[in-house]
Amino acid sequence: MISVVAGSRAKTSLVALVMAALLALVVGCTSHGEPELPANTDTAGIADRITGPDGQTFLREITTASWNDDGQRAAELFAWIPRDAQSTDRSAATRAERTAHAIASFIADEKDSIAGAPANPALWQAYAQSLVPYLGAFVGDESGVTGFAPLDGLNSQMRRSAAVFAAMARNSDANRIFADAASQRAHTFEAAFAKAAVAEPASADRGEAQRNLLQAARLRSLVATGASLADPKSDKPAVAYAQTELAYQVASLTARPGDLHIDPNYFGNNGRLLSQSEIPDDSWSLYDSQLTVYLAPWPAINDAIRQFGRAYGVIASGQ
Repeated sequence: MISVVAGSRAKTSLVALVMAALLALVVGCTSHGEPELPANTDTAGIADRITGPDGQTFLREITTASWNDDGQRAAELFAWIPRDAQSTDRSAATRAERTAHAIASFIADEKDSIAGAPANPALWQAYAQSLVPYLGAFVGDESGVTGFAPLDGLNSQMRRSAAVFAAMARNSDANRIFADAASQRAHTFEAAFAKAAVAEPASADRGEAQRNLLQAARLRSLVATGASLADPKSDKPAVAYAQTELAYQVASLTARPGDLHIDPNYFGNNGRLLSQSEIPDDSWSLYDSQLTVYLAPWPAINDAIRQFGRAYGVIASGQ
C-alpha cells in the first residue's frame, strides 16, 4: 500500500514539474518585459555592444520589449549616431557608421520578430534618425559619411533596403522622418542631374549625371515600395509619375511661357513651369506628353529618363 501511495505521489510530482516547465516556456516566449540596458552608455560602449557578437540579439530584445516609456530609455542609447555620422573625427564617424549599419541590418533581416513587436514609438524614431545620415549610402552615395555599405547590390531588387523602409511605417513620426529625408535626398540627386543635363545634354545618360539619376530612382522607388509593402492596400509605386517628375526637373530649368510644345496653362503667373502636383489629375497625361515632346530634341536626356524608370521599376516590381 505504501509503495502504491509513493508511486502516485511521484507521478503527481512529475506532472507538476512538467506543467511548471511548460508554463515557464510559454511565459518566456510571450513575455515582453523590459530587458536590462548596458551600464556603460558612452558611445564606444554602445557601439561595441551593438556591433559585437550578441548585438543583433540585443537589438531584438529592446525592439520586442514592452517599454513603459514607449522605448525612450532604449532610444537614448542611439542619440549620438546622427551627431557623429558626419563628424570630422574619423573614429567617431566610424563608430556611428558601424552602429547604424548594424541597426539597418537588424531591421532588414528581422521582419517577423518586428511585425509582432510592441509599438515603442520613441525607439523607432531613434532608429529613423540614426539611419537618415546614411540614406544616400543606401543607394551608393557615400558623400559626407564614412563606409556605410549598401544593404543590397545596387542593380538588384534591393529587398533588404525596401524592408527597412517598410518597417519605418510602424510609427508615423518615424516614417515621416525617414521618408521625408529620403525624398529630399532624392530631390537633391534629381536637381543635380537636371543641372548637368541642361549644361551638357549629350552626356546626360552617363557619367556623374547618370549616377545622380540612378541614385534618385532607387531612393524614390524605395520610399514608394516601402509604403506599399507596409500597406498592401495603398497605391502601388508609379514609375510613370516618377519619370514625369524627373522630366519636370529638367524642363523647368529652360521652359518658358510661349513655348509651342507646352500648354500655357501649365505655367504659373510668375512664368514658372508647374510641377505635376500642381496640375489637375485629369491633365496629367497631356502634361506628361508635352514634357516628352519638349525634351525630344535631346535624345540622351530622354534615354536617361528611361534609365531612371528602369532602375525604379526593378525595385518596385521585385518584392
